[in-house]
Amino acid sequence: MTLARQGAALLLLLVAATPALAQGRRVTEGTLLWRSAQQQTAVPAPLLATEVHMRVTGMVVRATVRQQFTNPSAEWAEGIYVFPLPEDAAVDRLRMQVGDRVVEGTIQERAAAKAAYTQARRQGARASLVEQERPNVFTASVANIAPGAAIAIEIEYQQAVRYDAGHFALRFPMVVGPRYVPAGVPDAARITPPVKHPGPGAINPVTLWIELDPGVPLAGVASASHAIHTRPLTGSRWEIELEQGSVPADRDFELAWTPLAGAAPRAAVLTERQADEIFALLMVMPPAAPAVAADPLPREVIFVLDRSGSMAGASIRQARAALKLALARLRPADRFNVVRFNHTTDRLFAHAQPADRGNLAAAQRYVDAIEADGGTEMLPALQLALAGAERTERLRQVIFLTDGAVGNEAQLFQVIRERLGDSRLFTVGIGSAPNGHFMREAARLGRGTFTSIGSPAAVQHAMTALLRKLEAPALADVQLELAGAGDAEVLPAPIPDLYLGEPIVVAVRARRLPSEAVVRGRFGSTPWEARVPLREAAPGAGLGVHWARARIDALLDRRRMGEPDGAVRDAVIDVALRHHLVSAYTSLVAIDVTPARPGDAGLQTHALKTSLPHGWEYEAVFGLGQGATPGPRQLRLGLAALLLAAGLGLALRRGATHALARRRRGP
Repeated sequence: MTLARQGAALLLLLVAATPALAQGRRVTEGTLLWRSAQQQTAVPAPLLATEVHMRVTGMVVRATVRQQFTNPSAEWAEGIYVFPLPEDAAVDRLRMQVGDRVVEGTIQERAAAKAAYTQARRQGARASLVEQERPNVFTASVANIAPGAAIAIEIEYQQAVRYDAGHFALRFPMVVGPRYVPAGVPDAARITPPVKHPGPGAINPVTLWIELDPGVPLAGVASASHAIHTRPLTGSRWEIELEQGSVPADRDFELAWTPLAGAAPRAAVLTERQADEIFALLMVMPPAAPAVAADPLPREVIFVLDRSGSMAGASIRQARAALKLALARLRPADRFNVVRFNHTTDRLFAHAQPADRGNLAAAQRYVDAIEADGGTEMLPALQLALAGAERTERLRQVIFLTDGAVGNEAQLFQVIRERLGDSRLFTVGIGSAPNGHFMREAARLGRGTFTSIGSPAAVQHAMTALLRKLEAPALADVQLELAGAGDAEVLPAPIPDLYLGEPIVVAVRARRLPSEAVVRGRFGSTPWEARVPLREAAPGAGLGVHWARARIDALLDRRRMGEPDGAVRDAVIDVALRHHLVSAYTSLVAIDVTPARPGDAGLQTHALKTSLPHGWEYEAVFGLGQGATPGPRQLRLGLAALLLAAGLGLALRRGATHALARRRRGP
């Protein structure tokens, strides 16, 4: 074969391979899909600053997130910003402020809201739009920001606080980390904003202020993620601020508060009447589990560790430490295996092996050798971990350690539904900004729990708490009885199994409530029952919104179980419109109908950059051969080979030409 043909064959081989290499990819620091070629200019993007105000009353958080878009350029601007909120946030209000003018947002079907925003944008009117991409990922679009001016939008949401092992807690996410997106996910770019390269100057500074009124005296208030300033007020009220004033939006904010010993009530009930309906939020503090038997049921524990590029640095060190702690807690009667994955998946043993000294030593060496690079092909690892779930002679537990930085959550949830069998799936969120939607939903579908490890200092405490849950019996078959409440609707339904230290939390809608509720369950074969008086329930606010958010989740569950998409969509829209909620099918839009931008003035659209989550290594995520499959590396190697072949061919061709010329000239 001639050199020309060899080069052409190599080129064809490379071109043919390129689509396959591109099938799995991480959306990188490039532009979002909705940006057009005309928008690639040097015009400065709008500056963004975020203020967060939270009011915690008992079990309920009401939060306002104010995002101010300031246009530093001499051109009219549109800003598009992808941002996170808690995965269980019920977003129900949008306000847009331009100078002294305030415009209230309205809830509309998603397509209608988008069309109204697009028309206002085109006509030069100031407008804002909030869309849900995932339960924990939203997009804010703000159009027609005048040169040198600012537009602020305020988003309000509500959620319930979490309780576990004696502590109440809330989490506020500040950054959407880059997601690994396999082929077939149509909205890939809408869940991954462009990322600022690390360097001087923070972007999107965040200030945060919390008014905490838990209703009981506290032993302490602390944050594992940020330095905070706390100030006790009157009664049980506290005021909390960030010690630094503002911080970069690069990690989740966590706050925990602990009641004084004996001060926490055994149950708490809030109610709110709306027209002829009553909405209630009921929390029953965790029952005391029976003592673990001297000869507990032997277990088969499958550990799965994510070693993709986003886990590089502090995250992989935390994951290795957590996994080694878990291995050390295995009993001789247990069996185990370790699975690790990035763009490939492998395992320590072909099948689970006894937790004897030799196998545990081999596991320690295997874990010590794990380094982080490559992409996050989670599906094969999940399928491998759940293989054999039909065997019931042992208590089978899967512990999944990852940051959850994936965009194909729906596909993974379906695999859990189909293959879980008798296994229990426990997720461990690693790093400063784990994907809370994936971690919590995977654990819920897997009948397990979610544990977060945000820093190396948290590994020991978090893993010890998780391992105690794994070793204690769960409260199963939990039911809430409301005799005489008629057609009361209790959510979630069914109530999930509860592990050591976890409370029962339900939202209720009813025409009337009885004088007491009865909660029943069982620890193994041991029955458990609690009676909760309802006559003296405390008044609450926004409980209808909380119930509606749970109702939407339940409807989407029915879609995943095979109910027709159209029926689920219509039902979700009905609930969301009645309760003014953002959902997968509804959005909030605010429009100042007075045109502001002159008809002859152009509009520059900017997809605003975000910070990389704290602790992530930029080169490991976006560098050569990282962040996806080996495809980028192979592609570059192929290009290098092609260039080398081309250079060699050119050199040989020149040499042959010179030799021919010499022969023609003669001696």
